[in-house]
Amino acid sequence: MNISEIRDKTKVELAAQGRDLRMELFNLKLQKASSQLEKPVRLRELRRDIARIETQVSQLGRKEALENLASALGQAKEFTVDSVAGALRGLAKGGRTRKDVLKLCGAVYNKQRVRLTGGEMAQHIQAKGRDKAVELAKRAAVRN
Repeated sequence: MNISEIRDKTKVELAAQGRDLRMELFNLKLQKASSQLEKPVRLRELRRDIARIETQVSQLGRKEALENLASALGQAKEFTVDSVAGALRGLAKGGRTRKDVLKLCGAVYNKQRVRLTGGEMAQHIQAKGRDKAVELAKRAAVRN
């Protein structure tokens, strides 16, 4: 499978294709166990295709989360530490864990790679200012 084919698909299509490839991999493993496998190299190809699909799904999820963060920061009425922390909590409620949100924000706003809690991350983002914080999130979303 070509990577350009994978990049053109949506998250739902990738999930369905990943499910199909996993089922095919399962069937090939059964054939291997019963010594009926004709093309052993197909196992390796399937594992690599599944990895490519999972990588693209995670990249799409990261891009979506960064876009959500940029819009949440831009829509905050007052750009205080509490409103930024609320935006981070809202991002965590959207299907991500707190740890994922902190890693995501850390990659954008914390280039020194210092371990920060949610409140400390909110202070760090608030110190950048609304315009700079939104710009950084949008730029990171475009890069992915």
